[in-house]
Amino acid sequence: MGISGLRRIPGLIPAASIIFFLLAGIALIPWPGLQNDELFFAGPLFDRNAAFYYSQLGTLHIPLMVISYTGALKTWLYAGLLATLEPSPWVIRIPALLAGAATIWLTWIWMNRMGAGAKAATIATLLLATDTSYLLTTTFDWGPVALQHLLLMSGLVCIQIWIARRSRVALAVAFLLWGLGLWDKALMLWPLTGLAIACCIVYWREMISRIRLADAAIALACFAIGAMPLIWFNIARPGETASRNLALSTAQGHQKIKALRESVDGSEMFGFIVKDDNASRSPSGAGFFTRLPLAIKSHFGTHRRNLMPVVLVVAVLCFAALWRSPIRRPLLFLGITMAVAWAEMFFNKGTGVFVHHVVLLWPFPFVFAGIALASAAQQFAATGEILLAAFMVVVLAANVLTTNEYLAEFITNGGAGGWTDAIYRLAATVDTISAPWIGLVDWGCLNGLRVLHQRDVSFFVASDFVVSHTPTAADLEAVAHMAGTPGIVFIQHVADKQIFPGVNDRFRAVALQDGFEEQVRQVIPDRNGHPVFELFSLRSKARALGSQ
Repeated sequence: MGISGLRRIPGLIPAASIIFFLLAGIALIPWPGLQNDELFFAGPLFDRNAAFYYSQLGTLHIPLMVISYTGALKTWLYAGLLATLEPSPWVIRIPALLAGAATIWLTWIWMNRMGAGAKAATIATLLLATDTSYLLTTTFDWGPVALQHLLLMSGLVCIQIWIARRSRVALAVAFLLWGLGLWDKALMLWPLTGLAIACCIVYWREMISRIRLADAAIALACFAIGAMPLIWFNIARPGETASRNLALSTAQGHQKIKALRESVDGSEMFGFIVKDDNASRSPSGAGFFTRLPLAIKSHFGTHRRNLMPVVLVVAVLCFAALWRSPIRRPLLFLGITMAVAWAEMFFNKGTGVFVHHVVLLWPFPFVFAGIALASAAQQFAATGEILLAAFMVVVLAANVLTTNEYLAEFITNGGAGGWTDAIYRLAATVDTISAPWIGLVDWGCLNGLRVLHQRDVSFFVASDFVVSHTPTAADLEAVAHMAGTPGIVFIQHVADKQIFPGVNDRFRAVALQDGFEEQVRQVIPDRNGHPVFELFSLRSKARALGSQ
């Protein structure tokens, strides 16, 4: 049966794609440890001062903004979940994975409602569901991106309903969802402005004929309601979201182009989320589902890049060849949307340098490819169907092998940096410590301990006082106070696992200068036995000598 034959069984391909996406995500979930940024939404649930901005209702503190450009929507959504379920990687990651699966389904619906056709929707859905960058950034959601994709595509489906039925309810819901998306993360502005500019250029006649003053008023009001916490924040602290985060810059241009390329081919996260380790080893006594990824890698070799760049190049060539066909306008619309959104991150200081920003362009590259490839195949009848089917098999296989490479390296190497599974052993160890305060000498485990730790212990970030190479007098006094306070326990990464290289030495240089020394209490390894964390206390050298 050719791809066109799939029209007779609508929903089969998106359903199968979603099942694959969910199974792949479930296979990945248990391997990397919970990461600090993945959990930053949870900070205000345990420490009200972790919220950048909150509203006070009597004695109740309601977080509104976690940082200046990311709201507390995810905090609200997880509050009940973390209050009723034991914190675990499953509790944190399954909701994000489900949001990603829903986005795949919404992409299918949107493409069919916009008239792209079942064949184009099938191609786009298959590409999105098997894309490694989409799977990893959604499942582990440190960006965050899962809600961004879900709210964006939900709004686009509602817009198509409004267009088809003139339903102002659908219009209101679309802009309410987009407002919520802007509150969730102000970077929702990138795809939204891309869509708006593309509409004005490509579909301006349709916009003029359809939009009424009442429609515009409804859309604006609902958008403002959804984004209200962000608006309140920027009124209370005038324009702080923009002033803190907008700065025109062409610096890091080469890095941003590299990030775009490697996000598309799926290779961007090697060394970031999974460890590059020449001393990797296969776990002993592993079960079937652990051995399977390793067997696939052994049989097919190492695959750290997929063929999506080839797909997009072919899609652009098809677009050029079919310039005079009806697909010109939707493809031009998608191309402008992506170009505008990427230009916004490219020309802003510090954005677009890694996959969690680039992936906010998704799913538009796959929609573009689906429409272009399906239309090109139609020009060659049965031959085109066969060539397209063969091309898709090769591309999807490359996607699966790239994802399998991440899974295999998680199994043999473990999570990199802040993704270490040693965080679980560390949290269990902290439960056994009797200490008035626990100081964290490096970045990377505060939120993990907040979420996983199940009793009231006060954490503080000791490295805040030594991040500068020239600590102030107040910093020195604070560290001296820490050193002299009985019972304080400190946590640091071992030397070769430091997130911020040199932070251990800077802390040591300040803390030990008044006659103190480190007393290592315990070393915490990852599942592969590699040391990751050290627990230590500070004691007076004079006291130590006197006890001998």
